[in-house]
Amino acid sequence: MDQSQSEFNVTAFDHAQHPRNWGALSEYDGYARVKGPCGDTMEFWLQVSDGRISHVSFDTDGCGSSVSCGSIVTELAVGETPADASHISQADVLDALGGLPPEVQHCALLASDTIRAACADWIAATAKSGAASSDCRTCDNDSCSARKRRGGESEA
Repeated sequence: MDQSQSEFNVTAFDHAQHPRNWGALSEYDGYARVKGPCGDTMEFWLQVSDGRISHVSFDTDGCGSSVSCGSIVTELAVGETPADASHISQADVLDALGGLPPEVQHCALLASDTIRAACADWIAATAKSGAASSDCRTCDNDSCSARKRRGGESEA
């Protein structure tokens, strides 16, 4: 165990050793691959059902810190709308992990940037297809005209 791993708390260490949702999804609705300034690359795959992320997986060629950050982001994103998941920040990742040593906190930024890009990919594909926005927050009524709006149309 190197110096930074000895500074990991139990949660971060567990996610690094036993990553959740590891590996590519064969069928996905959103995808992103981002290379961080440190050289690590991270990928996220999203499945969206009824406007919410039903499954998300990741892969990285990075260190244990990148693995733990990608793993915790998959847990933070499931059940969220892609619009909400795109707001998962570096601070959210660090909080969920209980912190990381300062020299590897950039891995949390890589994970948040990558989930944001995967959500943007789904949002762009949905808008391009002209499908109804399924992350409407005006009501729970599926027949609502706001829920049936096309990409680029406002809730108003």
